[in-house]
This record gives sequence, C-alpha cells and structure tokens, in this order.
Amino acid sequence: MSQRTMKHDDWVKIAERKRSQSKVRTKTNKVLPFWSLLLAGFLILASAWNYWADSNSKTIVHADISVEAQKRINRYFTKQFMMGSWKLSRINFNDGELNVFIQIPTRLAMTSSEIKGYIQQSLCPHPSSKVWNDVRNNALYIFLYSDKPRNGDYALCTR
Repeated sequence: MSQRTMKHDDWVKIAERKRSQSKVRTKTNKVLPFWSLLLAGFLILASAWNYWADSNSKTIVHADISVEAQKRINRYFTKQFMMGSWKLSRINFNDGELNVFIQIPTRLAMTSSEIKGYIQQSLCPHPSSKVWNDVRNNALYIFLYSDKPRNGDYALCTR
C-alpha cells in the first residue's frame, strides 16, 4: 500500500481551490464580453459620426430662383396643362428643388417604375428647353397624383 490516502481536510482544500479558480475564470469570461461590447458600440458610434459629418460637409450650392424666373417656370407648366383634364395644382420653390404637382382625374394603369419613366420621358422639359436656364442646378421633381399628393408618384427630371 504505497498509495497514500487523502484526508478529508486535504480533499476540501483541493476542492475549494478548484472552485475559486473556476470562479476567477468565469469572472474574466464575463468581463471580456462587456469590454468587447463597449468597444463595438464605440466603433459604431464613431463610424456613424464620421458618416454624418462627411454627408453634411458636402454641400451643393443651389442657385436662388428669382421671382421673374419663378413666373416663367409657372407659365411654362401652366401652358403644358391648360387643356384637358390634367391640372397643374401648384409649384413649390423650396431650397434647392422645384416640386411641380399635377392632379390627374384617375390613377394611371401602370406600375410605379413605368409612371416614373413616363414622367421623365413625356412630362419633364426637353433638355434644350429654356426653362432649364431658370431651374439652373436646382432639382426639378414632377408629381402625378389623383387624390392626395402623398399617394401619387414622382420623378426627378434631368437634362
């Protein structure tokens, strides 16, 4: 019997040591995810801040539209929709964009992408039109709607 028997006190000490070592391991395992989550959150906030700061720094200078130019633009679109059941509702001259609202009696039997193509090909001014001199580098949107403008379709006119 060369094998030594372990006394109860020795066994308790070994068991306590193993338990305390496993507690230390679980504490470090719990702390590590906290710090990694904190670091990930900081990186997300930093990248969002960087994106927001970059998008605001790229400003496009929009030309102010004079009162005379607004009258000419209004006349151009009024003449376009003088006859028939399509009516020019209003033109909003906002900062950097013109919104032309056209009311139609019934909704067109087309998909939204087809309506957008129709607006761009048929309703937008021709690239050689003089109205683009008044629009300059402002965005020109044409909205088609039957009941409410927010339920209609729109397209951006390009030269």
